[in-house]
Amino acid sequence: MGQALALEFERLGREVLVLESGGSAVDPAMAEVSRAEIVDAQRHAAMELTVARALGGTSWTWGGRCVAFDDIDWMDREFVADAHWPLRHDEIRPFYKRAAEILLCGNAEFTIPYRRKLSDGLTLDGVERWSREAKVILEHRALMLASERIRLNLKSTVTGLKLSADGRRVESLNVNAPDGARIVRARRIVLAMGGVETTRLLLHAQQSYPTHFGGVDGPLGRYYMGHVSGKIASIQLKDPEMIDDLDFKLDESGAYHRRRFMLTAESQLQHRVLNTAFWPDNPPFYDPSHGSGVLSAVFLALAFPPTGRVLLPEAIRLIHTGPKPYRLAAHLWNAILGAPRGAKDILGILADRFIRKPKKPGFIVRNRGGKYALHYHAEQVPNRDSRITLGNETDSFGVPRAVIDLRFVPQDVQSVIDSHAALDVALRANGIGHLEYWHPVEQLPERVYAQAADGFHQVGTTRMGEDPAESVVDAELKVHGLENLYLASSSVFPTTGQANSTLLAVAFALRLAKRLAAQNAGFTA
Repeated sequence: MGQALALEFERLGREVLVLESGGSAVDPAMAEVSRAEIVDAQRHAAMELTVARALGGTSWTWGGRCVAFDDIDWMDREFVADAHWPLRHDEIRPFYKRAAEILLCGNAEFTIPYRRKLSDGLTLDGVERWSREAKVILEHRALMLASERIRLNLKSTVTGLKLSADGRRVESLNVNAPDGARIVRARRIVLAMGGVETTRLLLHAQQSYPTHFGGVDGPLGRYYMGHVSGKIASIQLKDPEMIDDLDFKLDESGAYHRRRFMLTAESQLQHRVLNTAFWPDNPPFYDPSHGSGVLSAVFLALAFPPTGRVLLPEAIRLIHTGPKPYRLAAHLWNAILGAPRGAKDILGILADRFIRKPKKPGFIVRNRGGKYALHYHAEQVPNRDSRITLGNETDSFGVPRAVIDLRFVPQDVQSVIDSHAALDVALRANGIGHLEYWHPVEQLPERVYAQAADGFHQVGTTRMGEDPAESVVDAELKVHGLENLYLASSSVFPTTGQANSTLLAVAFALRLAKRLAAQNAGFTA
C-alpha cells in the first residue's frame, strides 16, 4: 500500500517521505525480522513467506490476482456477526479504476455479462483480472526513485510511536536507519506495513499507551481473517467445450481475466452462506493419481526449488508441491507415459509463462470428458478470538514478535459445504453440469477444515467502524482518538468477502491519498 500511496501523492503534486524497512529489492535476510510465533502452523503460513520487506512490499511475491469486493460484502447480514462496514461500496467504487492502473490489471471491469442469462441463483458475470506484471514495483520503481516529490529512505524501519503529552497526536516515530536510531516527525502519518506488521507495531505502542486503540484486550489484533480455499469436488461439464468460457482470456486492455461461478446475492442470503467463488482447475499437481504427464512434468519442475522459484513465487510453489515425501517415481512414470504427446502442451505452457507478453497467469489442461477439479475461495466469518498478540521474544530492532492464532470456526466450514450444494443445484438447473464430490458427505467437514489455512490475506486486526471501543480506525482510515495517524492496510476491513484483498486495499489507499492531498499537508508514509 505504501507504493500506491507514494505514487498517488506524486501524481497529485504532493511531497511525501517514505520510510521503507527494506532495500530496493528483496533481501532474504530481512525476512527474519518478520518471523512470528504461529500457534497452529497448519492454519497460517510462515511470515517469512507472507511479508516482503522491500520497496514494493508483497508485490514481489503475490500472484497478480485483482478482484473487486461484491455489493453483498458491504451489507449487514444477520447471519454474519460483527460484519458491519461504516461506509457503502459506492464510496470506494470510483477508486477501482486508478487501482487497476497501478496494479497493471487493465481496466476496472469486474462484471462482464455472460453470453446467456443464468437462473436459480447462479452467475458467471463476475471476473477476476490479472496484472500484466505481478511484480508491479518493476513498473513503478524508476519513477519512485527519480521523483523529486517522493523522498525515499530505504532500510529505515519504524520501531515505535511517541504520542504527545495529551495523547491526541503522534509526536514522532522511532526509526532504525542505516546510520543509527533516528527520530522522525511529520504532521500526518500513514502506516502501510501490511496487516500483521501494522498490527504488531500498534500493539507495541499500546504497551506504552494502554488506553489507545480500543484499550488493552480491545479490538486491536482481534478478528484476524483470511479465506477458506481448496478443493472437495470435481465439476462435470455437460458441454466439454464450455471450458473455453472459463479459461483465461486476454482482453483489449492487454491483461488477462477469468470468469468464476458464484451464487447471486439473493441466493447467498436465501441459503445463509458466506460469499464464495468457484472455478474449474487442474487436480492437485502433487497427487500423481491424476495420471497426467503434463501435470507431473510441471510438478517435477516445481519440486526442484531452483526451477520452481523461477516458475512461481515461493508461497504458491509450496502450495502446488504439497506435503512431503514427494512421490517422484510415480510422477516420472506419468511424464514418461505422457511423452511425446504432452511435450507440445508443456512447450505451450512455458511460452505462455516466459516468452509471450503479458505472461498467462495460469493454465488448465483440457480433457475431452469436460471434467475438472473445482476450486473454491470462500469468505471467513469474523471471529473475535482469532487474533494477533505479542510474545516475549523481540526481533533485531527490539520490537516484540507477533503471536498469530488464526482460527476457523464451524460456520466457515459449513458455509463451504452448503455453497457447493447450492451451486450443484444451480448447475443442473441451468444445464451446465453437476458436481462430483471426492469424499463421502459425512467426511466433507473434516476435509474442508483440513484445507483451511491462510496468512497472505491479512484482514480484520485493525478493523474500521464508528465505535472506538469496537474498532481501530474510522471510515476515513484515521485511528480513533489520534488526530494525525492513518492506516492503509487490508487489516482495516471488517469482512473478507470472496475476493483477495489487494485491489480493495489499494483503492482505500488512493481514497486516503486524495483526502490528505486535499488538506495540503505534509505527511509520512
